[in-house]
Order: sequence, then C-alpha cells, then structure tokens
Amino acid sequence: TRQMVLSLAQQMNYIPNNSARRLKTNRANCIAVRLSQTLMLPRYHSILQGLRSYLTPKGYSILLASDDRQGSFAGCMYACMSGQTDGIIYISSNGAGISQEEFDQVRKQNIPLSVIDCMGDQADMNSITYDYYASSSLRMEHLLKNGYKKFLYLRPAYQDAKEVAREQGVRSASLVHEDISVEVYQMQTMSEEWRHTDFDQFTSSFNRCAVQETKQVLRDVAPDTAVIAYSRELQDVVIRILYADHLSRNKPETAQWSQRSVSYHFPHFDAGVEAAASLLNAISGSKDVRRLSLQPILDITDPDLF
Repeated sequence: TRQMVLSLAQQMNYIPNNSARRLKTNRANCIAVRLSQTLMLPRYHSILQGLRSYLTPKGYSILLASDDRQGSFAGCMYACMSGQTDGIIYISSNGAGISQEEFDQVRKQNIPLSVIDCMGDQADMNSITYDYYASSSLRMEHLLKNGYKKFLYLRPAYQDAKEVAREQGVRSASLVHEDISVEVYQMQTMSEEWRHTDFDQFTSSFNRCAVQETKQVLRDVAPDTAVIAYSRELQDVVIRILYADHLSRNKPETAQWSQRSVSYHFPHFDAGVEAAASLLNAISGSKDVRRLSLQPILDITDPDLF
C-alpha cells in the first residue's frame, strides 16, 4: 500500500507540506549554515553544493548566514532554540573556530553542531578538517621524484595553525633527505592585516601586490629550484609566472618549467557531504562524534594546457 501511495504521489507531482511535516516530526527540516566567508570563493561554493546534495533528498532546506560581524553564529543558535532550524553547520575560514563561550552555549542548549575546517576545536564536536601538513609533504615528495634538491617555499607573513602545519610538511622532507635545501620566504604583501581584509579588497590586493612580489622573488630563483606556495591560489600564480618566464627566455634550462611546481586541491564537496551526514546523525539522537581529516589531491601541471 505504501508503495502504491508513493507511486501515485509521484505521478501527481505531489509536494509534501513542510508545516505538516513539522507538526508530525517536531522538527523544522531546516539546517542553519554559518559561513564566515563569501560564496564567491569556489571552495565555499563547493562545500555548499555538497551540503545540498546530502540534505535536499532527505527533505532538508538550508538557512544561510554569512559573516556580517554582528554575531551571526548567535543568530544561528537562536534559530535552533526557537525551533526554526534543527542544527548548525559552521564553515570556517582562516582556521578560525567557534569561541569557547559559544561552544559552551551550544553544549548547554544541546544544539546539534558540525564544523568544517576549524583548527583546534573541541574533542566532542563533529568536525571535518583538511590535512594541511599533507598538502605540503605530498608535493615535496612529488618534486623530489622529479629530481629536485633545492626548494623555495612561499608562505604568508602571518602565523596560525594552518601555516604551522603547512611549513612542517615542507620541512619534513629535510628530515629524511639530508642532501636537500629548503628556503622559506614570507610574503610581505600577505600580512596579518591583509589576512583580515574584506573579500573585494582581498581580490584586488592579491592580484596587484602579491603577484608582483611573487614575480620579483622568482626572478632571482635558479631554474634548478622547485617552488612550492602555501595555497592553491598562489601556487597557480607561481605556475603561470614560471611558464611566462620560459616563453620570454626560451632556453633549455627553463624547458622543465612544468616540473618545478605542483598544485593541489581539497575535496570540498566531500567535506560538505560528510558534515551534513554527521549533523543529521546528531539530530537523530546519535551520540557518536565524527571527526574526519580529508586528504589533498595533487594537480599535476600539464604543459599541453598552456
């Protein structure tokens, strides 16, 4: 009988009434998603797509709250306590996590919570993180296989948990290979102040200042030196500069430009799926805490695409 009813509903394009569902299940069938960055950055858009791919088939909608500097996380907590949403997914930027005061309130109010990309978070929090150490160490291994012994690592001038992990990943190779050298250069255009710049300003500042600084640094780097940048965005800039240098010089020593650098990305879509799954488990009453660290995927430079 159930299958007959479902089949008939599908034929009639029946759409369940959310208000009626709430009365029956005592749930809002809505998830608050707190973004601390703009959706204009591709990785956050991919995360959101992953969330939707898991939540939508299960009848859940999303209440999206971006960082307006006016306590949007507090607004998400209020939405849960007032019955407007069933839980919160917090998507961090720059590794910033939820404050201890906020987490204490989440625990006190028994609010289901899942976080993405929060460094140093609570042990009893559903957490999907990225392995930033591996994002550097795997690239070092790849470049070592290409025969490089000299390395230049470009990193921002500020320090946080992500940058510590990334630089450790680079330096780990020297613990195994004593015949290599690693030089670390701190990008002066990527200071603590730059880090907290609004997105629109960030875009123009990155294109205008950081690219120029990168060009100046690479101008003095020998062709037998591999170059690793801390982020995918800066790594792509490095690759384009190396290619442009080869075109302008067209010498045998620059012919291996595509071998000197390798980019990477994280599976952000998967992060969204995993965060949504862990949150719905918490909403259903499960006490299991899911903590997952996603591994980077190398993007090998294909010279034929240039």
